[in-house]
Amino acid sequence: MSSPPPPVRHRGLWHHREFRLYSASQQISVAGSSVTSVAIPVVAALQLHASTMQVAGLAVAGRLPPLLLSLHAGALVDRVAKRPILIACELGSALALVTLPVVSLLGRPPLWQLYLVTFTVAALGVIGSTASISWVPHLLDGDRLVEANGRLGAMNSAASMIGSNSGGALVALLGGARAVTLDCVSYLVSAVLLLRIHTPEPPPPTRDRTLGMTAEIRSGLAYTLRTPLVRPLVLSNAATSSAMAASAAIWTVFVLRDLHWSPAVLGLVLGMGSLGGIAGGIAGRRLAARFGPAPVMLTALALNPVAQCATLVAGPGRWGATMVGTAMIIQTGCAVAHGGLQRSIRQLLAPPEMQGRAQASGAFIAFCLRPLAALAAGALGTAVGLRPTMALITVALVLPFVVLWRSPVRHLDALPAPAAVLAAPQAVAQ
Repeated sequence: MSSPPPPVRHRGLWHHREFRLYSASQQISVAGSSVTSVAIPVVAALQLHASTMQVAGLAVAGRLPPLLLSLHAGALVDRVAKRPILIACELGSALALVTLPVVSLLGRPPLWQLYLVTFTVAALGVIGSTASISWVPHLLDGDRLVEANGRLGAMNSAASMIGSNSGGALVALLGGARAVTLDCVSYLVSAVLLLRIHTPEPPPPTRDRTLGMTAEIRSGLAYTLRTPLVRPLVLSNAATSSAMAASAAIWTVFVLRDLHWSPAVLGLVLGMGSLGGIAGGIAGRRLAARFGPAPVMLTALALNPVAQCATLVAGPGRWGATMVGTAMIIQTGCAVAHGGLQRSIRQLLAPPEMQGRAQASGAFIAFCLRPLAALAAGALGTAVGLRPTMALITVALVLPFVVLWRSPVRHLDALPAPAAVLAAPQAVAQ
């Protein structure tokens, strides 16, 4: 494998004004979204008395947009400036979410509105996240991406913990629909912070205008599926995402009904998982520097199904919640450590003109089975029960490790060199 160039000494990322603003916008948005992730399933399960299949349908609504829009989002992001797209998506999400507290002033929101809002916010999230991931390599020099992704993972996990913990309390105090107001505010604040970033973005690379969007999408998929290091990373992500989407589709119903948790306990346990994300974001980069990225990613994937077993044996009460919360700490820590490393590898390998399509193609492949997985989990949970379905999901989580173990990524003992130096690398802001 090629060795990266000697590292360039920089001042810390916290001296980089633009990165601070970007990081703060991400954390505030994540904290607000974590409140909503608690609030909307609680509204469906407890206030609207939705069935297991109907709650699983919410998970499907949230996971359809990556399947439908990822490839087109990547082609769009490679054609135009990225920051305006990200800001527009933040504002659009706030507008969609505010309809829930408005309708709740008149009564309970209908189930179809929960589906529509979930789908709309997820769709804007697909476009915004594609723009965001593709924008970061322009905001920072290539050799700082691993550090930046690790810090973002840790701090976003902290924000998620705050949002999840406060989400349970806010739902109990205000009701689920009204608690969503905080998420609306978080999107607005995030947009304001992004507007304050002044780093000039290089113009989009010149492209062949005779090629339509379909041809551009095809080239992004071809790059993803034919690049030896990228393909197994994306395929293992697809296996992990599908299994975790199936788990998420029935997990809330399982803990609320079978384990008899309150919304406050639900939010607390979700927040515990974020502690692992903080540790994973901090430790992932350091462990990769010492042992290499491959051992860290493989270990993270191996621990995932082991931790999932705690949910299978948990019972009602404090000890059950403690077991599940501890398992979530492990799972989230592994997810953030693995996610930061594989994202950095893919960003480093992708040519500048391919950043948007490379990230979007990876997202499409990784998430394309998530709606079906969520739907299947709801059907199986209804037919055979929630706990047996969770057992099948645990077995499925072994597959991502097998995919990565049998690939060239297994021998990756150092980060690859960047595919190219991005245009106009930015100096550290004082």
